[in-house]
Order: sequence, then C-alpha cells, then structure tokens
Amino acid sequence: MGRRRVLTSRLMALVGFSPATDVAFGIVFGLFVLALLVLAIVTIRWGVRRDRPGRQAWRQSRIEAAARGSATAPFGSGRKAAQDPAKDL
Repeated sequence: MGRRRVLTSRLMALVGFSPATDVAFGIVFGLFVLALLVLAIVTIRWGVRRDRPGRQAWRQSRIEAAARGSATAPFGSGRKAAQDPAKDL
C-alpha cells in the first residue's frame, strides 16, 4: 500500500493537482448547466409563442370547414367524412 501512495503522490505532483481546480471545474460546469437550462427554456417558450397563432388559424379553418360540411372536419365534430374523396376537390 505504501508503494501505491508514492505513485499517487508522484502522479499528483506531475499533474499539478490542487483543490482549486476542483472548485473552478465545479463553478464552470455549474454555469454551463445553468446556461443549458436557460437556453432550453427560452427555446421552448419561443416555439410555443410561434406556434400559438398558427394553431389558432388552423383551428379556425377547421371550424369553418366543419360549418361547410367538408370531409376535413375536426375530430369530435360528430360529422362523418364524405364517402367519395374526389367530391371535395
């Protein structure tokens, strides 16, 4: 076991290990994780905001299609699709 300690201490002397490197790594890694989380949240919020108007327009077009009796009526509207798909063209 004494020989192992000698090898470990020599290796640490070569590498220049100090407790400050652990602290610095912890701080930098923590900032990296924090930046990654902030970026993910900003990206998700941006996507939801960009999707909202498009989704509303799509829903409005589905409601209008249901009112006309089109085969592309929204799900749950109670209407059945037309038997002849070419009929809606």
